[in-house]
Amino acid sequence: MLWKKKKPQETPKELLNITTKNGQIAAVENYNSFQTRAESSLKQVLDAIKLGIPQHDIKLSLHTGDFPTEQLVKGNFYYCCDKKTDLDFVFPDFIFDHWQQAGIPDFKKTVSEICAEAEKPYIYSRMLWIGNTQTHPIRKKIIEYAEQYPDHIEAYNTYVDQAVIGGKKDIPYISLIDHTHYKYLIDIEGRGYSGRIKMLLFTKRLLFIQDRQWKSYYHFELEPYKHFIPVKNDLSDLMEQIRFVEQQGDDYYKNIVQNAYDFAVENLQYEKAVQRIQKLISNL
Repeated sequence: MLWKKKKPQETPKELLNITTKNGQIAAVENYNSFQTRAESSLKQVLDAIKLGIPQHDIKLSLHTGDFPTEQLVKGNFYYCCDKKTDLDFVFPDFIFDHWQQAGIPDFKKTVSEICAEAEKPYIYSRMLWIGNTQTHPIRKKIIEYAEQYPDHIEAYNTYVDQAVIGGKKDIPYISLIDHTHYKYLIDIEGRGYSGRIKMLLFTKRLLFIQDRQWKSYYHFELEPYKHFIPVKNDLSDLMEQIRFVEQQGDDYYKNIVQNAYDFAVENLQYEKAVQRIQKLISNL
């Protein structure tokens, strides 16, 4: 098996090329994939191959960036898309394996710890958001809301991976497990798709999701007011939506968080991700 990495000036885009022969990996080319995205995605592909794929030669390209930058053609895959009709091009992302650099050393272990903590009552009756505001201008809006409505929203501008490895010591690091300490959570778009929605759905805390262009494959199956509370892209209705939920009562809250949790348990496991990859490869 070949593992190549071209020079940045030759192939500037993040790309993982995989070739199979007789149902087995024949060659792998990794071009500038960020951190360990290529390694984790390759592991998922290898596990998918163990489930069985066609014996004829297959060539596929996984673009490991945050959103599609190439024309959608058969054999090209991405971690997200912007419309349901393009789901045949969407791979489960690398985080189903791990994202060590962001404090997720093992997806299964992290989810297990979230689920255990989710059984405890929340501590704070407000919303939490923590992330890097430089990845999208709208993220600065949640910081402004937190300053304006401190009793309702707690938000931090930070680099999560830097916090994990010891940088940015002047700001707090709140793990995904500790997100369960809050009554409400919100996911806001960054450069592209969101890798953490799938983990937030396990928290048994009411998740608000800001409308956005780029979505993971499972995002299209989530139903507003059944699995999450929708928020406009510019966050203009955020406080209105928080007030709406609080007016509905405890049973409404519990019903939605249970629906989200059940969906996550049924659909967002590593094994399910591998099965999807097997199907996508087999259809080539």
